[in-house]
This record gives sequence, structure tokens and C-alpha cells, in this order.
Amino acid sequence: MKVFNSYVFLLLLLLTGSVSTLSAQNRTVSGKVLDALQEPLIGVSIVIDGTTQGSITDVDGAFELQIPAGGATLNFSYVGYLTEKVKVKPGQKNIVVYMQEDAIMLDEAVVIGYGTQKKVNLTGAVATVGSEKLENRATQSLANMLQGSVAGLNVTTSSGVPGSSPSINVRGTTSINSAGPLVLIDGAVGELDRVNPNDVESISVIKDASAAAVYGARAAFGVILITTKSGSAQDGKATVRYSGRLGWQAPTTTTDYETTGYWSVYTVNTFWRAKNGTNYVDYTDYDMQQLLARVNDRTEHPDRPWVVEEIRNGRKQWVYYGNYDWWDMLFQQRRPVQQHNISLSGGTKDIKYLVSGAYDRQEGIQRAHPDVYNKYNLRAKLDFRINRWATLSNNTSFFSSNYKSLGDGSVDNTIAYSARHALANFPMKNPDGSWLYSTPYLDYKIANGRHILLNEGTHRNVDRSNDFSNTTRLVITPFKTLSITGDFTYRLYQNRNTSRSSAMNYREYPDGPLLAYDTGAGMNQLDEVVQTRNYYSANVYANYDETFGEAHHVSATAGFNYETWSSKNVSVAGINLSSINLDDLNLATGSPTEGAYGGGQNEYALAGFFARINYDYKGRYLFEVSGRYDGSSRFAPGNRWGLFPSASAGWRISEEPFFGNAKDLVDNLKLRASFGSLGNQNVSSYYTYMRLITNKDFSNYTFDGSIKGKYSSLGAPVASDLTWETAQQWDLGLDLTMLNNRLNFTGDVYIRDTKDMLTDGMALPGVYGADSPSMNSAELRTKGYELSVSWRDQFKLAGKPFEYSVGFNLSDYKSVITKYDNNPNKSLTNLTKGDYYVGMEIGEIWGFKTDGFFKTTEEAQAYAKEVDLSYSTGRLTGGWQAGDLKFVDLDGNGVWGVGNDTVDKPGDRTILGNSLPTLSYGINASIRWMGFDASVFFQGTGNHYWYPHGEMMPFWGCYSYPYLSYLPTDFLGKVWAEDNPNSYFPRARAYSSSGGYLSKVNDRYLQNIRYLRLKNLTVGYTIPATLTKKAGIDQIRIYFSGENLCYWSPLKKNSKYVDPEAAINRSGVNNNAYYPWAKTFMFGIDITF
Repeated sequence: MKVFNSYVFLLLLLLTGSVSTLSAQNRTVSGKVLDALQEPLIGVSIVIDGTTQGSITDVDGAFELQIPAGGATLNFSYVGYLTEKVKVKPGQKNIVVYMQEDAIMLDEAVVIGYGTQKKVNLTGAVATVGSEKLENRATQSLANMLQGSVAGLNVTTSSGVPGSSPSINVRGTTSINSAGPLVLIDGAVGELDRVNPNDVESISVIKDASAAAVYGARAAFGVILITTKSGSAQDGKATVRYSGRLGWQAPTTTTDYETTGYWSVYTVNTFWRAKNGTNYVDYTDYDMQQLLARVNDRTEHPDRPWVVEEIRNGRKQWVYYGNYDWWDMLFQQRRPVQQHNISLSGGTKDIKYLVSGAYDRQEGIQRAHPDVYNKYNLRAKLDFRINRWATLSNNTSFFSSNYKSLGDGSVDNTIAYSARHALANFPMKNPDGSWLYSTPYLDYKIANGRHILLNEGTHRNVDRSNDFSNTTRLVITPFKTLSITGDFTYRLYQNRNTSRSSAMNYREYPDGPLLAYDTGAGMNQLDEVVQTRNYYSANVYANYDETFGEAHHVSATAGFNYETWSSKNVSVAGINLSSINLDDLNLATGSPTEGAYGGGQNEYALAGFFARINYDYKGRYLFEVSGRYDGSSRFAPGNRWGLFPSASAGWRISEEPFFGNAKDLVDNLKLRASFGSLGNQNVSSYYTYMRLITNKDFSNYTFDGSIKGKYSSLGAPVASDLTWETAQQWDLGLDLTMLNNRLNFTGDVYIRDTKDMLTDGMALPGVYGADSPSMNSAELRTKGYELSVSWRDQFKLAGKPFEYSVGFNLSDYKSVITKYDNNPNKSLTNLTKGDYYVGMEIGEIWGFKTDGFFKTTEEAQAYAKEVDLSYSTGRLTGGWQAGDLKFVDLDGNGVWGVGNDTVDKPGDRTILGNSLPTLSYGINASIRWMGFDASVFFQGTGNHYWYPHGEMMPFWGCYSYPYLSYLPTDFLGKVWAEDNPNSYFPRARAYSSSGGYLSKVNDRYLQNIRYLRLKNLTVGYTIPATLTKKAGIDQIRIYFSGENLCYWSPLKKNSKYVDPEAAINRSGVNNNAYYPWAKTFMFGIDITF
């Protein structure tokens, strides 16, 4: 027993010594794990490198861990953040670790058609935009926020009017017919600009046919999937978020026009006299001297009144000698804007909810009675878990907007017509307070009376839009690997526009009567238009996902989609209302002779079966096959159904065993390729296969002198085999992620063939007496590429994490007509009217070459004898003279002109450029440190060109209609004269651009409208949570955000009045002046409770 006790004592002694030795070899290290905002991260995993020993952080982000006494390397990992390796030095007892968000997140689920996929396993061309990219942008338009953000997504602003929507295409012009992408909001068809940007969780842009195939006929031109935010389980706690912004908008271009009466009258008279030999403003030399005497008077001087009453031609007259700024009198430079958003979210594991609301208000440019755009958004989402295998959800949204403005039918009409005849010497009102509209010194009417209607407020326009959508969805999950989804969506959206006009009173002579302008824009009339749309959609589909043997992963989707759409339009007009202030058709006492009523109804139905199968082997070899079988009521019964298949494959080279140590550098390297076919049902009519009858009016025959006679007209013949327009697309892509997800690169090249495009077919013989039938008789090929690269990292600055990121994307494309049956001779006659020819690049501009100005009249007349210049003799008073533009006889045949006006014999025309902004790019950068954050975003386009419309007064000035109200400053300095031979413009002559030789497209005045725009700049500060939580507030952030702050473009050299995005050719008078593009400055606060 003694021996045994001795052994036990010896064993205990050895164990005690071992424990003491081990204790001496280990020590405790503690610390905290924070994010870049110094907020604690809960549940971060900490593991000693090379072992399984570790810990996790608590609610304060704190941890404790036993490590070897000599030091160790700790691995910190957390979902949504990059893994951090931190070396703990010997003797170091406490550490603070700042983790960086993972911007790439290869394992993130990306929303695709009827499901999700891991980003790393995508084989199609899909780009995503997270909510963080949209936050704090100072714009009311979600579409504008996407401009320049995604390679291949082309967003073009086409109007500066508040509430207007930009045009969007995916991968360029891919059809000569309707080519807008399909927009789905939580799976239901909707419109981008009717979504509250603060509600958006993510946006997926599906660009190739393979990824879009399950949407079939609706997805021929790409798909934009918007996923809105949902509630989350927070143990019953609710989260309230408020975002408020106040600021102002101003034009992106100058609005400084000529404001001196002398130079305004002198310039206009100079151009008018060169054309007509008389003065436009019938002023004497004495009058011009009086104007000159006041040229430096910014305000009216007591000794030099701006309106003088004199007796001329036997009666009293007002003579106008003022220096008025008509733009400033009618329109304001700065106008206030505000945005407010609030949301309430929360829930438990069984019920999750989110309710949000938004209000936006934009005040417009009209000064006396500002036009105002109001927008309202409401959304309610509820997810209810019925039991362990069934979940019911409801998603209801409501959008409402109204835009109130003054004008003759529209705000565009008002701005455009105000641009004529209001020279700077004329005031808006006479000394007796009456409106100035007609004067004996002009044969035209001042500003076409638009200043009267803008100030009296009697010409009221209200444009209202409402959009209600409700989706109810049931998801049944009988097995972990299988889910079955059924949903139903109803959408009702309506536009209601009201326009009121009234007579305008004015006085022409001091002793004359008060006159009324009561026709045209002055008619006492009320118009109302109501457009109602109903949309129903139902989907039933199943998703299956299973992994076999830890190597073979299979997922599948199959289902059925059915949708119907109907529209109804009603328009009514009444005249001679008994009240000038009330807008009610019951007050009308008569009807206009034309347009008293109108209507129209349309409807269509679409049904489709779709399926998709995905397979991958160890996440290394990826395959996908998908397709859709669609039927559309828009085509004849025998041609309604079409099959649209697709396939894609991917190879993750980085997962190959041979990749070896390169895996330490490259996180993901994937090649992918796809092919797919899609249909387009969005052709010119809802009843393309029917030969419709149209009722028309006889233009010169009436009953009882007022009721026009009517007749019926049969539409063009219809091809018996009219069917789907189809698009086939090949895509080859490369995805590369390196350096622990810090560097990301994506590149794609693609070819798209659009076949069977619906156009006018071969012309019928004249004896047939009908237009050309619509046929599937055109084809188009589009080739392009897309690149995007980003870098994100952080380092410590003053002991705190400094995060930064930079990104760049670039895309370009080219679209060429490969078949067009209706123009076999390749005529150029109607290219500007929507005609095409085989080999034509969409957007190409044909025009003439020039060789400067004629230096002398002798040179001009000698050249006119050498070369027949009769192709353009309109508005050429006095013939060709010094200072006229010299056109080159390019083909050397002694005749300047268009030859046979065909591609093979174009005369002296050649291709000068292309009007489409095919090359587009975006550049972004951001930093975050110590609660401060800043981001900058540039967006731009490559070379593309614009030849200004002949009535584009902001560019042409007096070369257009010469009597413009908004005359560019120092305009004569750009006009040719003997003492100014190196000018930009030729000699002065009215109507040169609207009817003279400047209306002929030429290289001298072709404008390169590429641009680089500072799209957004945001600077913010987040107040430390240690301070805000004392007041019961989770987070407060204050910031400034500016949108469209400035731009750089070659166009600025020739015109500071035209924004490069506004360089578009509008219809007729709308080119005279238009609503300016806006830059926005806003200050905001975000509060989370």
C-alpha cells in the first residue's frame, strides 16, 4: 500500500508540473471586433490559425481566447465581411479588429427569373446593384440613379420636365421596333420610376438571352428585376427609419441671355434685313439712338424711361426702350425640392412586416405661379408563416403623382412659344397695367401671349397618375429540397390629364380699347383625357434544389405564367365655359368643331410554359438549360405560339486541382458562355394580324357648315404568315476575383441577331390602292462588349479603419441592318423618317463636307459658276456672297447635291458620324473614416454626334427664326463679318438653318456631344452610436448630396445653352426652347430608431 501511495503521489506531482508548464505556455488575449463605423459585430468567429480552438464575439463585440504565450495568428470571419488575419504579438493582451464589408460576396444569392442563384454559379450575364448604391442620391428617379452604374444598361434623359422618365435599353438598339426592357418589381410588371428608391433591396439586370429565357416573349430586350426590402425577425421589436432631404435645383446650362434692348433689336434687325431688306422691329434711327442711350441701364433711370408715350401716325403710341430679361421674368433660376421617406419594419420568426411611405415635391421653373410636381409612394409587405411548410405573403404598393403647370396644353408648348417675338426692349405690361401682346412695331405677337397665361394663371394643366398593385403569394415547401409557389397580381394604373385655356386681354394703343385674344391658345376651352389600364398576372412554379454525393448539385425550375392586359381611353372637350376659375365640363356651353371626343380600347393575353435546369459538379463545371413556350393573342391563331430555348455553361478554373497555390491570389476565375433565343410580342399593334377600319373626316366637306363629313378607310393588307420577332444572342464572359475579394473584374462580348422584325413590306403596285403590308421583313445584328472592374480595401489611419473603393465600367455596341426588303435600292431619301437599308449602321448621319467660308463675293460667285449650287438656293437673298459656307463637290461632277440619293450614288454626301451614344461608362470612388464618408460618381459617353434641328434657337440663334426672345449673349461676335472673318457662323441671314443651306447637314456644324458628367457627389457624417443610443436612437447620419453638378463636353465650345443630353431633335417649335436639364443640391438626415 505504501508503494502504491508513493506512485500516486509521484503521478499527482507530475500532473501538477505539466499543468503548471502548460499554464506558463498559454495566456489570455481579449479584444473587440468592430465595423468601419466602430459599431460592434455580434457573433464573429475567431479561430487560432491551424487549430480548431476559437471563440465568438458577444453583444458588445467583445471576446476572450486562450492563445500560446509566444503569440498566434487569429482568423476572424463573419457573414458579409472579408476574413481578417490578425497576428497577436508576444505580450499583447488586448486587440481591436476592424472588419471590412465584402463588396463581392461570391456566395451571395442573386435574384434571377423565378428564383435565386449563388453569384459564383451564374453562367448568364447578370449584373446586380445593391441598395447602398442608391442611398442618398439626390434624384426622384430610380432610372436616373442607374445611369452609368451598370455596363450595358443605357439610360438617356430625354426631358427636363419634373416627373419625366428617361429612356432605357439593355445592350443598345437591338430592334427597329419597341425595345424597352421588361421591368419586374418583386415579380410583378411595373415601372422603374414608380418605385420608391428607399424601398429597393437590390436590382438585377439580366442582359443575355440565356438568363432571360424563362421570361420568353416579354424579355427580348433584357430584364430588370427589382427586389424591395422586407421585414425581418427582431423578436417583436420594430425598427423605424426616417430620411428627409431639402434642397434646390438649377439649370445645368446658362440662362444668361441678351437683356439689352439695343443689341436685341439691332441683332434681330440685322438678320431680318439681310433676308428681307426691311427691319423686323419697325424702329427709326432715332429709336435706335434712344435704345443705345439706355444700353448700360440695368434698371430704369428717371431721365431715361423705358416706355415713352408719343403721337405717331396720328395717334398715341407706346414706344419701348427697355432692357428686360424675359427668361428671368418668366422663369426662376432656383426652385426648391424636398423628399421625405419613413418605414416601419420588424416581426417575429412567424410574422414579418414592412410599411413604408415617401413624399417628393419639386417646384418647377415657372416664376409667377410655379409648376409643382408631387409624388407619393406607399408600400406594405407582410410575410406570414402558416406552418412549417407553408408561407403566405402579400405585397401592396400605391403610387400617385400630379404635375400642375400653366400653359396651352403642356408646359413644353408654353416654353417653346414664349421663345418668339419677345425682344429685350419690350416689357410684359404697358404703363397702364394692361398686357403687351400686339404693337404697331411688329407684325407678330409678343411671346405669342405666353407671358399672359403664365402670369394670369388661367391656363391650367394637371397631369395625374395613379398606380395600384397587389401581389399575393403562397409558398409551399413539402420537402427541404422542393418548394412550390403560386402568386396572383392585379395592377390598376390610370392617367388623367386636364387642360384649361381662357381668353387673354391686352391693349395695343394707350387710347385704344381692351382687346381679347380668344382663339387658339386663347380659346375658352376645357379638355380632359382619361387612360385606364388593367393588368392581371398569375404564376405557378416549382423550385427543386439537391446535392448528391457532395459533388453533384442539381436545381430545377418549371412553371406556367398567364397574364392579360387591357386599356381604355376617353377624351372630351368643351368650350365657352361659364366660369373662368372652375374646371368642370358641366359648365361648358358648346363643343369644339374638332376633337370634341375620342376613345379607344385594346387588350391582349399572353400564356407561357417555362423551365430551367442547372447542374454543377463540385462548383467547378456549371451547366444550365432553359426555355419558354409562349403564346400571344397579338398574332393570328396559326402563328401565336413560339418556342424560345437557351443554354449556358461555365468553368470555374479556380476550382481545378491544378490551380494550386494560385488560389492564394485568385479567389474566383470563371469562363462562361451562353446562347439563347427570345421572342418579341411588343410590335406596332395589339392586332397585327387584322386589317382594321379607321373612321376619318373629310377635310373640306361639312354638313350645315359645321359637321364634317366622315368616311371609312381600310388599313394596309396583312401578311398571312405574320409572326414573332425573334432575337438570338451569343455571349462569352469572364469573371475574375482576386486578393481576398478586393479586386473584381467582369467582361462580356456578345452578338445579337434580331430576326423577323415587323416593318412595311415590299411596296404594292399603285393600282392596288393600298399601303405596303406589314411583314416580318427586316433583320438586325448588334455586336458589343462590356467591362467592369472594382477595387475595395481598407487600412488604418490614425488607428482607425480607412475604407476606400474605386470602380469603372465601360460598354460599347454597334447595330447594323442585315435585311430590309422595303428599300432594295438603298435610298437615302427617308432615313430621317424611319427608313433603313441593308448595311446601314443604326444612327448613322449623312451629310456634306465643307471648306470654310468664301473670303470674297467674287470667290463665291466664281465657285457658283464652277459648281452648280442650286441644290440650296432657299433664303439666299443676293446669291452666294462673302461669308457664305463653301460646300465641297465631293464627287467632282460639277454639281453639288445628293446625286441619285442612294448609298451607291449619294452625290456629295458621306457618313459624318453616328447619333447614338453607343459607348458609355461610369467611374465611382468612395471613402469612409471615423464616421465621415464621401463618394463621387462620374458618368459619360464616347463620341456621338448631333446636327441641330433648324429650329433649335439655343444653338442657331438668329439663323433659325430670327425673332427669338432668348438671344445668346454676344451673338454677333460669332457671326461672320469683314472684320470678323474667323467667326464660327457664316454671314447674317434669317432662316438660314430652318430653310437655307444651314439646314443641309454638314461637317462644320455637326456637334460632337460626348460628355463626362459629375453625376453625384455625396459627403456625410454618422454621429457615433455611443452618443445617439443615449437618446434611444440607433443611428443618425447627416449629409450633402449633389446630382448632375457639372459636365465637360466639346459642345460647350459652340453652345453654352445646350446640355449634351438635351441635344436631341424635337418636333418643330419644341426646339425653340425647352425645359432645362436640372442639377440638384440637397442636404439630408437619416435617423434610425
